[in-house]
Amino acid sequence: MDKYLSSSRRWWGALLLLCAIGKLAPAVAQSQHEAGECYYLQGDGSLEELANEPNPAKGFDDIHFFVESPDQSAALNATQLEDLELQLAAADALYRDVLGLTPPLLMPRYQRAHFIMVVLRTDQTRSGQAYDEVVRSAASPDCHIRMALGGHVNAARSLTPAHELFHLYQNAHMMFKQGWVHEGLARWSESLLRGDVQQGDSLPANIEALERVMQESYGAAPFWQRLFYLLDPQGDISIPDALRDIRYHDGSQVVAVTELYGSAFLPLLFSSLNEAGKALATQEQWPVYSWAEAQQRSLRHNEAILSAVHHAVSTYMSVADQPEELRVFMQLIKPMTD
Repeated sequence: MDKYLSSSRRWWGALLLLCAIGKLAPAVAQSQHEAGECYYLQGDGSLEELANEPNPAKGFDDIHFFVESPDQSAALNATQLEDLELQLAAADALYRDVLGLTPPLLMPRYQRAHFIMVVLRTDQTRSGQAYDEVVRSAASPDCHIRMALGGHVNAARSLTPAHELFHLYQNAHMMFKQGWVHEGLARWSESLLRGDVQQGDSLPANIEALERVMQESYGAAPFWQRLFYLLDPQGDISIPDALRDIRYHDGSQVVAVTELYGSAFLPLLFSSLNEAGKALATQEQWPVYSWAEAQQRSLRHNEAILSAVHHAVSTYMSVADQPEELRVFMQLIKPMTD
């Protein structure tokens, strides 16, 4: 175990350098009314932050770990916690530095949040859950965003932590939570670490096939895989050696991906979905970042989402360069842009 601890500390140093470089990117100045609200939560008094000393990730201060009671911290394995920290830091570096997405805490919706809270619940049967509001409480008076993980989650065997972190990136960039977008993209993101990148199924060529995709949740991942493949069939990516060389305590690789389709397209897609959400909020006279949960998940917004997809693809690749399968799909969804 000592050799793995020593190794993890070395790779944490490299990760911290990557994180420090990423944090140098300036946040766009926002007026107060453009930032999301910070809500006060009742009933959070039992939360306790984990000091976890010695902590090789101490410099990575954007993520804080909490448990619901001191008794629960005793049930958490130190190796398990360090593996969890490794996965989250590696996933964050991938989303930020490889995909080029703006970190959640630098986005306007989360300008008031100071950190990401990860609540570890030993009695939680659900593997993970990401929350979308900026909150504070008696247990943690500083505004933050949070995710919860079951205390049983083993990062070396499960990508739930990285999956939930990707949801925080999604929540920062868009208000849409339709299953085929929210869960489909998050399931696709797991291939960043797992390394099992797929070319996906054929894109929908008729309205019936499109409707089937939009009724999916996790099962929509092959749709996104195919779209990204057609936009970027070469799959060339550059992953820092410091990320490739990180290992969990059992010796397995944290980041196993060797090729990734559509990595340059994703920031454009997120930006287009962001703008579509703002336009919809203006049209419906909703607060930009305070949609009702039912509205965030409403399937009646699928046309707005498809319009955003059409805009992003058209911006990224000209019609002349699009393969036939992609052109057919774009013609299918073009009426959604009117």
